[in-house]
Amino acid sequence: MKNFTLDEAESELGFDATPHMRLFWSISEYVQVNVFENKDHIIYANRLVPRLYLLMKGKAKISVTHEDGGSSIVYFVKPNELIGELSLIDIEDRPKDVISIGTSLCLSVPMDVAKSTLIKDAQFMLDMSRYIGTKLIERTWFNAKQQHYELKYRLAAYILLCECDGIYNEKHTQSAEYLAVSYRHFLHTLSQMKAEGLIKKEKKGFAFDREALEALAEVMS
Repeated sequence: MKNFTLDEAESELGFDATPHMRLFWSISEYVQVNVFENKDHIIYANRLVPRLYLLMKGKAKISVTHEDGGSSIVYFVKPNELIGELSLIDIEDRPKDVISIGTSLCLSVPMDVAKSTLIKDAQFMLDMSRYIGTKLIERTWFNAKQQHYELKYRLAAYILLCECDGIYNEKHTQSAEYLAVSYRHFLHTLSQMKAEGLIKKEKKGFAFDREALEALAEVMS
């Protein structure tokens, strides 16, 4: 991870944070720009969350580790989504792992400053309420699509969601669980997609026909 001030981010990264500062204007002097590389932890499970993040570029996955050592993917963070907001309002006392997929760029503020200042800001709390409500609707729609669409379409969207630099390389067991299908059904569909030329096994994972997968994923939008 690399940290920059707003001025440094603009001069060294060519990134102008101004359009993304709405949530943090009241504490702009505390804002950092953080750059995470592929597989970097943004948040570690069961540790205090040090900062409140707003993802600007890239994506990340949230996973939970079980007592038996296995892990499950529970959500994918997309641009313009917050990371650590549940810790901010004391809803989540045991944070989950949040891991960057590819290079991710975030704005962030110290969590203690956010707790002492932002939660007293009426406009911020209104924006937070709208944000959490929107996420709830999106999750409800996601669950509905899991039941309605064939796995081929859902798997196409999933590959596009978690690919890194044109390569899909997630664990099959985790992927099947996330997509709410049996491991056997997942492997069968993956084999079908290989036979149709939609994906191709390579040393680092699976390459894929982006245009074809986007066409399949578009069916669900």
